[in-house]
Amino acid sequence: MMQRTVIRKPTEREMKILLAGFEEQLAVYQADPEAAKQLIAIGTSQPAAGLDPARLAAWTMTASPLMTLAEFITKP
Repeated sequence: MMQRTVIRKPTEREMKILLAGFEEQLAVYQADPEAAKQLIAIGTSQPAAGLDPARLAAWTMTASPLMTLAEFITKP
């Protein structure tokens, strides 16, 4: 995911942070499936059939901070 957003591989430290954040979000949305469904319903496109709402919501929340990095906003 990081390679697609900022066009570089994450450092080992960054990878650990991203993975920990994903796992934390996954636990939150697995405990509250309705919240996961509400989150992934936002926007104009529909999630692909068969995707786990909790995992998709967790990935969404993991990607969100990456898209606020200066590297993402100003990438070549």
